[in-house]
Amino acid sequence: MTNAEIREFKEFVKDVLIRQYHMNEVEAYRAVRDSYLSEALRRDKDYVEHDTVEEWAEFIHEEMNNSGLLMM
Repeated sequence: MTNAEIREFKEFVKDVLIRQYHMNEVEAYRAVRDSYLSEALRRDKDYVEHDTVEEWAEFIHEEMNNSGLLMM
């Protein structure tokens, strides 16, 4: 993936988080930025293509919810 494709992919994931998980734009942006998706892209830019945008949004949503449980 090129840098432009990565930005576009992250934007699509953010849009799904907003639409399906009722996040606002700032929450969705931070969720994508702080998620494993960003780490995976740093390690291998093509790795993320194994899953759909919707699957990544679900992974990120679950990651956010589970990390909140770990803090309790």
